Amino acid sequence: MKVLITGISRGIGYGLVKHYLEEGYEVYGLGRSNPFGDEIKFYKIDLTAFEKIPHAIESLEIDSLDLAILNAGILGEIKLFKNWSVKELNNIFDVNVWSNKVLIDEICEFTKKIVVMSSGAAVNGNPGWGGYALSKCAVNMMVSIYSKEIDSKIYALAPGVIDTDMVRKVISGDKSSFPSLSRVEETKVDLESGVLRIVKAIERLDEFKSGSFIDVRLI
Repeated sequence: MKVLITGISRGIGYGLVKHYLEEGYEVYGLGRSNPFGDEIKFYKIDLTAFEKIPHAIESLEIDSLDLAILNAGILGEIKLFKNWSVKELNNIFDVNVWSNKVLIDEICEFTKKIVVMSSGAAVNGNPGWGGYALSKCAVNMMVSIYSKEIDSKIYALAPGVIDTDMVRKVISGDKSSFPSLSRVEETKVDLESGVLRIVKAIERLDEFKSGSFIDVRLI
């Protein structure tokens, strides 16, 4: 079994690589750094360098993939939407949406199943989440569109609240101004438990229509 994972240096991506290696998968990775050494086939890349993505995929020499998990993403600041600049929004979209668009275009012809990490923020509309929420909402629609245009099965998956650097950044914010941050802190789970929940959700994806948005906490 072969799996490609992006954003593997820490957090969810790191946990997923660790899990699939333990399960005996052949793992391919894309990102800024590789903590797994020769255990995986890795290409170092800033995924916002869109023009380099085709070469990165070609260099990994992947003939087929059972699963691709497009995990890399950024949060941005928690602040009122009026305080977001267009430049900041573009930066969020470059990482969370457009890099995944280019990756999907490159891998869809030889990948059975593609999972793009989304978020509950895509549908909750809580104040403060601004660019991140918009970008994940765009991910959901992008996945829906691709499901009608490519042969790969493709899904947007919200992983729930997992104790990662990103979540720690979130809960360090101003909880009096943004009450949703308190709920994030109360519902987070440790990395190992969170990764297992994601893996179990991925194993059940065939129960859902390609193009679906799925929150692991609701299945």
